[in-house]
Amino acid sequence: MNTLHHSSNTPFVLTIASTKGGSSKSTNAANIGGFCAEHDLKTLLIDTDTQPTLSSYYALSYSAPGGIYQLLLDKNTNPETIISKTVIPNLDLIQSNDPSNNISQMLRNAPDGALRFSSMLKQIKGYDVIIVDTRGTRDITVDMSVLAADILFCPILPHILSAKEFIRGTIGMYQDLSTFSDFGFKLPPLKAIANCVDHTNDVKFVLSQLHTLFQNEFTDDKQLATFTIPYRVAYREAATYSVPVYRHSPTEYNTIKELCLLLLPQFKDYFERNFEV
Repeated sequence: MNTLHHSSNTPFVLTIASTKGGSSKSTNAANIGGFCAEHDLKTLLIDTDTQPTLSSYYALSYSAPGGIYQLLLDKNTNPETIISKTVIPNLDLIQSNDPSNNISQMLRNAPDGALRFSSMLKQIKGYDVIIVDTRGTRDITVDMSVLAADILFCPILPHILSAKEFIRGTIGMYQDLSTFSDFGFKLPPLKAIANCVDHTNDVKFVLSQLHTLFQNEFTDDKQLATFTIPYRVAYREAATYSVPVYRHSPTEYNTIKELCLLLLPQFKDYFERNFEV
């Protein structure tokens, strides 16, 4: 069982966030986590959403009695009480267990508020990668997850209303959090990636407009990738069967590999190893 405090290595934290619901944050978290784990990276998924989609994606070989609530509430939490193990080797999970959203109220009233999560993640040892899934709205739990990240992955649905919400909500949140730089916090680079992309003309138009916006209006810490995640029914089917999408549909292996290389390039040697799907 993994332990807090005992290992000297510091995990790399990837937070997935969008203030627009339905952008497949949890699906991406599950697929990235499965890919990392199956390429020999010790990986921890953390579900901070009150609707625990990520917590339900994979079957568990061990279900811890606690989860994200205990992690944030009790600074002396025993890891065995909060870290569950999925059936995929190397892939663990801190489940969402706060359906009444008590965590948000607690953090708003706490002196360390949005900074507590960052402090707690620094105490989690024994992992190479931590992947944090967030809720699809603006909330202090999303703020804390962004502030704790080494990189921020923002999936965007390539539709005009979703793109507008991304600019208003997600980019607005990111810019608001820049005030924490006065306290020594450096915001993670933001990597936006179009998700559920098909070949229709309206999608091509929206993506063209987004690329122009990023090039002309945003600084280098906010980037829109030329890489896109395609629309495939296989992603929904894989979630039904509780497996990574590339296990259900091997043709998606290269998509998830490219996604991981884009977000976690420091682990390229792991991702380039021979792997049977």
